[in-house]
Amino acid sequence: MGSFRDLFANKSLDALVERARKRFQAGELEATLDLIERGLERFPDAVVLRDLGHQTRRAQARAAIQALMARVDQGGDAAAFEELIALYRDVGMPEEMLRLTERYVREHPESEAAHLLRGEHALDAFFDDLRTRDGRLAVDHLVRAALLSPDSVKPRLLLAEIYNAIGADRALHGQADALERLSGDDDVLASAIAGMREGVPAPAGRPEAVDALLARVEVSGTLVRDPSAWSARRRRGMGAEQDGERLAVALEKVVAEGHALETVAIDRSGAVLAASGGPDAAAPVEGGGDATPVEAEPTALADIARAVARTVKAQVRELELGRFRRCVIEGPFGVMVVEDANGGVVAATGRRGTDATRLADRLSVAADGNRGRRAS
Repeated sequence: MGSFRDLFANKSLDALVERARKRFQAGELEATLDLIERGLERFPDAVVLRDLGHQTRRAQARAAIQALMARVDQGGDAAAFEELIALYRDVGMPEEMLRLTERYVREHPESEAAHLLRGEHALDAFFDDLRTRDGRLAVDHLVRAALLSPDSVKPRLLLAEIYNAIGADRALHGQADALERLSGDDDVLASAIAGMREGVPAPAGRPEAVDALLARVEVSGTLVRDPSAWSARRRRGMGAEQDGERLAVALEKVVAEGHALETVAIDRSGAVLAASGGPDAAAPVEGGGDATPVEAEPTALADIARAVARTVKAQVRELELGRFRRCVIEGPFGVMVVEDANGGVVAATGRRGTDATRLADRLSVAADGNRGRRAS
């Protein structure tokens, strides 16, 4: 009886997929998603339904992008810019998002929102690679946003993040003072302001040279302080103290679930932060406290990941080609993926026939936790 039930269940799934595809081809995207959602309740492991759902959502995003692009080109109103920028971010199109944000600033130079968005993007880029130029760009746009809207809190919070991270203590205290005047009875802001001042005595004398501090951080490859104690966003990228243990567990899961044969995480300095699988993989970090990079005998995967980070990734940055995302190598051995990971890289090998995009998404989720792209 069980085999007959399975046979009819498969036919039911096939009929459901066929109905969903017909609605998709007819352009009934919402109806398609509704049908897929109900189908996944009956067939939660149906990969074909999940894939069709991803395809449908991409089609929805393309339609929304085209409509918003038309609004931007016809009128260029601020709301259209901001909606399209947010959509680019949501669907994982960082290069398009950056180009549109730069255009937003050019066409609306007196808009606080435009400078805030551009400053925040530059700040993210700075914390990814610690380049002086990105830090300077972030400060310039955030200062402009604060001047255009003196009562706005967000640009001052972001300025405080970068000033704290590079050790610009006088400028940090200046932002804390300004935020205190704006905070009123806001307990959340009061807690953040206290965190900014904790352990940072108010310096006397002339303000620090921000460019010199940015250059020092770029040369050393490390931040002076991590503002995550009072900032809602984690800024140091891969390589923070807790990352070794978390990454070891996450990468081991990627191998254990059969998505990869071997995985490795390389931090900004080129050290093996965590690894799993393979003949000479590093063991997971033990204990719950400090996580020290785990060095094992070098493997081909670790060596290639280091080489990509040192050459391809660096050249993409220096030649201003956009942001490095991943490098894929395919051959008789199977598939090898090297994926960007907040300052470092994560890499994995898979068997022949492995979908490189899916493998890269698994790596991204492992490296970024809840901030990673959704894996299919």
